[in-house]
Amino acid sequence: MENVNDSDVTNVLLEDGVDVVDLVSFVNRPAVNVGDVACKLGDGAWAARVVYNDRFGGVLIRQMPGDSNRLHYHPESDECWVIMEGTLKWFIEGHGTQIVTAGDIILVPAGTRHMILCVGTEPATRFAITKPDVNHVYSDEEIDDA
Repeated sequence: MENVNDSDVTNVLLEDGVDVVDLVSFVNRPAVNVGDVACKLGDGAWAARVVYNDRFGGVLIRQMPGDSNRLHYHPESDECWVIMEGTLKWFIEGHGTQIVTAGDIILVPAGTRHMILCVGTEPATRFAITKPDVNHVYSDEEIDDA
């Protein structure tokens, strides 16, 4: 399959199984409480943009157990995450698979394929930080150690 590019954050999140995407209600406030976001967006999988400027964007993403994003990479931007709650299984090309939990900070350099799976019995929430409207490049290639 040919690589598929997507820089539309709403489309990316919906295609990865997020039920609710809110890009406006919490963006660029001086302070955002994760519990307040969860109360507004509900018990399912959701995403809320909380930071957006010409240098970086920040999105809170909540996944349910068993939910995963698609294997992808960002050709021109590093990406990092702060794990807020839950347990995630993280595949990072060249580093294999690891389990991460609340308090962990993950960094993936530009051009590195990665995939995230929510494991365990509880939802997982992470704060993703990268270039605004970052390009996601997907393919159907298999990964060896995910």
